[in-house]
Amino acid sequence: MAAAVAAGLGGIVLARTVGPTVRGEYAAITAWFALALMIGGMGQPAALCFYVARNPLHARQFVATSRAMMLITGVMALTAGMLLAPVLSRGNPEVADGYRIAFGASIAAFVGASYTFSLQARDLNRWNVVRVSQPVLSVVATCVLWSLGLLTLLTALIVLATTMVLQLGWAYRCCRQTGLVPGCLQAKLVRPLAIYGAAQIAALTPAALNAQLDQLVLSLTVAPADLGRYAIAVSLTSLPIPLVAAIGNVAFPRLAARREVNDATCRMQLHAVLGSASLAAAMLVPLAMVAYWLVPFVFGARYWGAVPLLWILTPGAIFLACGQVVGDLLRGRNHPAVVAWAQGLAAVFTVALLIALLPVVGVSGAAIASTVAYGVALAAMLRSLWRLPRHAKGTGWVPEVPEILVPEP
Repeated sequence: MAAAVAAGLGGIVLARTVGPTVRGEYAAITAWFALALMIGGMGQPAALCFYVARNPLHARQFVATSRAMMLITGVMALTAGMLLAPVLSRGNPEVADGYRIAFGASIAAFVGASYTFSLQARDLNRWNVVRVSQPVLSVVATCVLWSLGLLTLLTALIVLATTMVLQLGWAYRCCRQTGLVPGCLQAKLVRPLAIYGAAQIAALTPAALNAQLDQLVLSLTVAPADLGRYAIAVSLTSLPIPLVAAIGNVAFPRLAARREVNDATCRMQLHAVLGSASLAAAMLVPLAMVAYWLVPFVFGARYWGAVPLLWILTPGAIFLACGQVVGDLLRGRNHPAVVAWAQGLAAVFTVALLIALLPVVGVSGAAIASTVAYGVALAAMLRSLWRLPRHAKGTGWVPEVPEILVPEP
């Protein structure tokens, strides 16, 4: 809840201060940066959570091995971002500098993920504190810059990069307190981490396309102001996601620690799905009903164009929030490949609908494409989840820890 409130307040301050055009440039930069983090992360956040929960005696070895893998990919993402900045900015020098600032935080983001998500399996309380630290520090810094009249595109991105570095330090401290560091890299753990991560990436890549492709395409095809209004609609409809995701965040490590399916497992799945859908709908339906008055009042009259987009995105946001929880349930049951298949199917719908609708209805076409894709992904994952108890017992195909490893003292 704190993370959602902090992100919302920061978004309001930024949108009202810089206007739709700069807000659109900020949305484009963060969308590309999020895509780089997802691909470069190699699925390690989920892989670490799974293996630390499943093999607690080897936790420090897993963390150290994943951290080394993330250092390599972080350098690669940093290099690629610096080279692509002039292209993604469409020749705008200030926007190019913004891309360089964002990608400059790649290494901190990747290494920080190794520490942060190992905590999910070991200590949910500390994990939540680490996760909320970045958005809270960010909104505080944003408000300070706004009060001093210094809030611009570049200073907002500097805040993003700086708070990620601070979050990394806090995550490391919490890992020391919970016995997850220090540890020694084990080459034999690269394979299980990489295989689980590959399945996770196979799921996350199409999922990221479903979640980000609309803004990525709009960043290259429409005016920044139009993207700015679209980003506001997306931000508002994403408000329930941090709250709903908490259900999956708790269920994932619990399911990963279980090696057999029983009645309690099925009840947990049912309650998680129904609870996530109900919570998302309870938040978004009233928001859609008052959006006609609320959006111009909060963000300013220049953002009224976000209201119709919000109405289109509302059902899709419910599908997305519930789908994230269902994906966590499948990953906890050791079936990340099922999530990959469902998200891949949805990505096909996303691409096809964007091609068909963008030339006809413009930005609204992106909202329609996203809503349909989220619905397709949720339906496919639900179908597979309900069938799992009849043909799987939660063992999956992901490699177990090599027997020759000895737990660290």
